[in-house]
Amino acid sequence: MKTKLGVILSLVIFLPLFSNSASLAKQDLLAFGDHFVTLNNYDAAITEYKRFIFFHPDDPRVAETYNRIGLAYRSQGLWQEGIVSMRNAVLHAITPTEKSEFQLTLAVTHIASKNYDLARLELIKVMLRNANVTTYRRSLFLQAVTYIYQFRWEEADEILREYTTDESLYQLIEKAKNLPHKSRKVAKVLSAIIPGAGQMYAGKWGGGLNALALNGALGYVTVDAILNRYYVDAALWTYFIFSRYYLGNLYRAEVAAGTVNQEQSERAAVNILQRLQEIANKK
Repeated sequence: MKTKLGVILSLVIFLPLFSNSASLAKQDLLAFGDHFVTLNNYDAAITEYKRFIFFHPDDPRVAETYNRIGLAYRSQGLWQEGIVSMRNAVLHAITPTEKSEFQLTLAVTHIASKNYDLARLELIKVMLRNANVTTYRRSLFLQAVTYIYQFRWEEADEILREYTTDESLYQLIEKAKNLPHKSRKVAKVLSAIIPGAGQMYAGKWGGGLNALALNGALGYVTVDAILNRYYVDAALWTYFIFSRYYLGNLYRAEVAAGTVNQEQSERAAVNILQRLQEIANKK
């Protein structure tokens, strides 16, 4: 009888201690993970977070822990691993609000990894969930960002009309729509007529003058060989040397026009994003 009473008393005394220890263990694992993040030791943080999920798979904080794992991967530039973890966070989210928050984080990660279409897909899901005003506006903001990064000015304009009435922003977008782009076809035709002319047309004067001088010199050698009746030499020179540089001149003319257009669009995007950030900071 005394033995049974002793066992019962032991259980009464020690079971709460074990329960408290388990609770502390949960907190310790998450706290360790957070501490390692502050030290930029992301691998160690991920290990602690995964241990928490393994030992406590039914804990309501599992979704948030998956999200923290995703953020740790993202901080290392491991986009795919981060995206997988963030998707797990969305799947394990308990409330619609929590799910929306994780999807916004996932969308930002997609944008950072230049997967703009996938980012918009997540944002559309958030908006279809009848999100609150703040979440809805964040979704609009991020959708506009994806279009701006892709230089899709019309779509960005349409989305932003719902986000803000700032006229200076729309002036920047209108300016971006009317950028004086260089034609790749025109650049190629010009360089076909006069080597280097296409690059000069694109504003690349150094490369254009270099192409003109080089092709001119090679052309002179070819013509000189023909005039001196060294026909075999002229044919070999033309086939193996001159044609290579001449065709390269055509290719570089197209690339120059494309590069100039890209640089113009990037500058326009930076200006729009800076203004958009200023607007967001005021809200």
